[in-house]
Amino acid sequence: MISANFLNRNATKGVDMKAEDLVGTYIGCGQEHVAKDGTVTRPWGQRRPYLSWIVYTKEGLVIVLSTPADRKPISVKRIEDASRDELAKMAEGVVAYAGRYEMKDGKVHHNIQVSFFPNWVGRANIRTPSFEGNLLTLTTEPEEDGSFQRIFWERVTSA
Repeated sequence: MISANFLNRNATKGVDMKAEDLVGTYIGCGQEHVAKDGTVTRPWGQRRPYLSWIVYTKEGLVIVLSTPADRKPISVKRIEDASRDELAKMAEGVVAYAGRYEMKDGKVHHNIQVSFFPNWVGRANIRTPSFEGNLLTLTTEPEEDGSFQRIFWERVTSA
């Protein structure tokens, strides 16, 4: 779990970063939604924790995978034998994509080449990164309603 100090800190911001500063493997440690009026909520709270990973390689690849931690095994051994209902249940809450990343004007651009959500292929997810030690925050661009997300990651230092 992330500390209050992590959420309210002065950190190294994207404008001071290079792409190589992001290189590493990170495990998700939560996210929050910030409304236009500044109200902060945690979308899943304790109800539905997620298992999430993001990897930035020195070759410029980004890989993101996030699944609900409470997913149950299905009734078959091979995915090809799953029913439509089981397939739909497996997909619920999953975020998965990969592509190239680059830093531009203090923001990291995830240029998506493959994604579980096909509408993301060919577009960029743009995030403003900031660090405090091994803790990385990726802040999304504002939505039409002025809200945005902060996604928190901790760098994995050993396997």
